[in-house]
Amino acid sequence: QTTSSHHIIITMKLFTIAAAVLLRCIHSSEAAAPKLRANMMGASSEVEDEVAESKKNERTTAAAEVANPCRKRISQYVSGGQMFFIVANQTIVLGDPSTDPFTFTNIYWMCQPTVAPDLNGDGMYDSVASRVNIYNPPSSKEAAVSAGATGFGKFTTHGYTASWVKQGDGDGGYYNELVVDFGDTTVWQINGKEFIGYETSPRGTTGGLVISGEGLWTMDTSNPLLQELAKEIGKDLTAETCAERYAETWKESHSSSIQIEVEE
Repeated sequence: QTTSSHHIIITMKLFTIAAAVLLRCIHSSEAAAPKLRANMMGASSEVEDEVAESKKNERTTAAAEVANPCRKRISQYVSGGQMFFIVANQTIVLGDPSTDPFTFTNIYWMCQPTVAPDLNGDGMYDSVASRVNIYNPPSSKEAAVSAGATGFGKFTTHGYTASWVKQGDGDGGYYNELVVDFGDTTVWQINGKEFIGYETSPRGTTGGLVISGEGLWTMDTSNPLLQELAKEIGKDLTAETCAERYAETWKESHSSSIQIEVEE
């Protein structure tokens, strides 16, 4: 019995020691858990911040690093607020069979664009749209009138729209770019520097035409033709003066219809 009692006492002491060790481990793990959770939450927060920062800079970084020339041009257009397409000494064919083809020069002055949301997440400007001033220098207007065309103004108001068309892998592709007239059926389709265009004649005019050729995209306002445009309006060429010129031309071209509505 004495031996049996001794064994029981030893067993109880071992159980007591084991229980104490287990309790110590439990308390230790409970104390460490909040620190572990805090560390994990801190790391998660840092990752989320890095991802957010990456997304914030994604469009700017992609635009700066892209090699495609037209991608660069549109990125510069969005940041600068204006862009020019110069058509110099290209041949126009009027609809009137009694007229001869003649050379023509004009300037497309694109104002501050509206940018579509980056829905596909490529970090680029896939779609833009804007208002456009078209400037016809005196020599071009004289050539058109001499050819029998009517309805040509020094300044006219139009719209510009561009949508990215992806081709192949990487940043390969091009912008489908159109300049359209808000007053009649006029469409100029531009692919790189190549373009085709046509215009119908509104009632009472003979300005219907077709044209194709090459133009020059530029942001450089020191271009001699753009200097001529700046001299014509008496102001530097900026995004603000583009919008001002558009509003003035729009008001001038719609003043007759406004007057009629007032008289009625």
